[in-house]
Amino acid sequence: MGYILIIDDDHAVQSVFTQFLKSLGYRTESADNGKDGLDQMLAETPDLIITDIMMPEMDGLELVTYIRNHNSELPIIAISGGMQTASMNFLPLAKRFGACKVFEKPVSLIQLREAIHELLNHTDEKADNS
Repeated sequence: MGYILIIDDDHAVQSVFTQFLKSLGYRTESADNGKDGLDQMLAETPDLIITDIMMPEMDGLELVTYIRNHNSELPIIAISGGMQTASMNFLPLAKRFGACKVFEKPVSLIQLREAIHELLNHTDEKADNS
């Protein structure tokens, strides 16, 4: 079905997303921070990235900015937890920097599935129309 890269410093989130996405037929890889995620992305470009915003070494905003400067078509879903005020400030920034969809933790798996389906089908349709 596709390859999704999950970038989050919370291993519980990685585990839940991995199990859920594999049950839907996706192949997944995980990274603990933006720097490791970027390295994995450069080794093998995923079909979609799910990234946390607040992470060590390279945060999600830096990662989204880097990706948009080098691969403008890659679908990105940004998520953020923490305090309500942090989510409210960082998620609009992530959207402005180029994330396709943004969600506050805890993310509804149904919403996540729908967003992934929409983004990957939109990408497939663009490829079919080329």
